[in-house]
Amino acid sequence: MKPISTLLMASALSLTLAYTAQAQSIDTKKFAVVGTWGQLDHWKREDKFWNQTLPAVSGGKLTANAKPLTELGMDGQKIMRDLRAGAFDFAHGVFLYVSSDSPVIEGGDLSGVSPDLATFRKTMNAYLPVLNKEFEKKFNSKILMLYAFDETNMQCKLPENTPSEVGLEVFKNLKIRSFGASISDFISESLDAVPVPVAFGEVLQSLQKNTIDCGVSGVRSAYDAKWWQVATHNVNLSLGYTASFLAVNKKVWDKLSPDTQKLIESEVAKLEEEMWQATARNNEQGLNCITSGSCDTENGNMKLVRLTEEAQKALKQSINDKVVRNWASRCKTRSATCVDDWNSTVGEVVGMRAE
Repeated sequence: MKPISTLLMASALSLTLAYTAQAQSIDTKKFAVVGTWGQLDHWKREDKFWNQTLPAVSGGKLTANAKPLTELGMDGQKIMRDLRAGAFDFAHGVFLYVSSDSPVIEGGDLSGVSPDLATFRKTMNAYLPVLNKEFEKKFNSKILMLYAFDETNMQCKLPENTPSEVGLEVFKNLKIRSFGASISDFISESLDAVPVPVAFGEVLQSLQKNTIDCGVSGVRSAYDAKWWQVATHNVNLSLGYTASFLAVNKKVWDKLSPDTQKLIESEVAKLEEEMWQATARNNEQGLNCITSGSCDTENGNMKLVRLTEEAQKALKQSINDKVVRNWASRCKTRSATCVDDWNSTVGEVVGMRAE
């Protein structure tokens, strides 16, 4: 019998040779990558993936020039057009920001449809084949990963005597930030309020100038952006979770070796799971910090407001009758199968039906 030390050396040598063989089959590439907002939590993970993780697992062969869209002076709406044009190889983005190019894409993240994060993840996975088909047709790209930002709430400037439970009439005629057709429908049709298009980075200033009465964003994102310095109430009404993606230009992807593709997909799968876990943590931490809960940093001390049970029922019905129906009208002009595709995927998960 061979000594244990000899077996260990042989095993180590075998692993080294296997790693070397794998490394030799990996392409040497430096990718151009655009990420999400530099001031928010998810960019930290995107940044680490491209600038640390991928170079490490590829033996330095796969590197990137990765920057957040905020550093590049972008607003997120043109990201997929730029990816298609070859300005970037990979792009992290938000579906609601690119949905102006396609109501089919918008169908993956309709405002108010998903009641919780677990359901939202199910809807995204169910709708992925539809999204991938549209991304390839519209942007010549492939989706590698789906993830989400924290729960979208409204952060409003409301009267001090506003009760902890309110009806929908509280929002009548308020000016509320919007960033897409679906959320504009939600604001105007379901809340009887006024949608005002405002970029994320301009919300705090708009609240200060009374251009808007409410900001709309993920609760952790709103906390990090310090909206609590001006807004007074967090309306804990879930508008969704801002579905996000990582996409790659198909020309770039198809030129990569199979081993390179496999390595990237394997590492992206790990990042995807990390992102969903981070979103769940950010939901809890964001709500705690923006109000008066347990928080490792400064509390925003915003008052927490929820809808009455009656208002919740009325809102759900309104979402189905107005938000989903309006989207279906927009979408059927883009795709003959659009509504049926949604009903058999997202609709099945959330118990709604587009007509």
